[in-house]
Amino acid sequence: MIHIEIGRDGTGAIQQIELSGHAGFAEYGSDIVCAAVSSQVISVENSLTELLNVVADVIVDDVEGGYLKLTLPVIDSADTQRDVQLLMRHLEFALQITAQTYPDFIEITQINL
Repeated sequence: MIHIEIGRDGTGAIQQIELSGHAGFAEYGSDIVCAAVSSQVISVENSLTELLNVVADVIVDDVEGGYLKLTLPVIDSADTQRDVQLLMRHLEFALQITAQTYPDFIEITQINL
């Protein structure tokens, strides 16, 4: 199962997302649940960097796989913060829809940072 923790600050803004585990829906290389989650997170990370010039701190387990932690930096610009939160809320929504479609393979929890 893929475990997803969405971390929010005191204002409710998403500041961190941490994913761990493997979906186990299909064999490695054919697992559409894992591919969906991975592509959503990577797409948002790339959009943060390339479209908004916001470089998140990303930790990935390149050896074992199945782990990614994305933490946003402090953002001073209100406009950039609004745009970043829109992307992060989009990611949260996309992951929730995927979890609803595959409830036996994805678990999402919310945490306060």
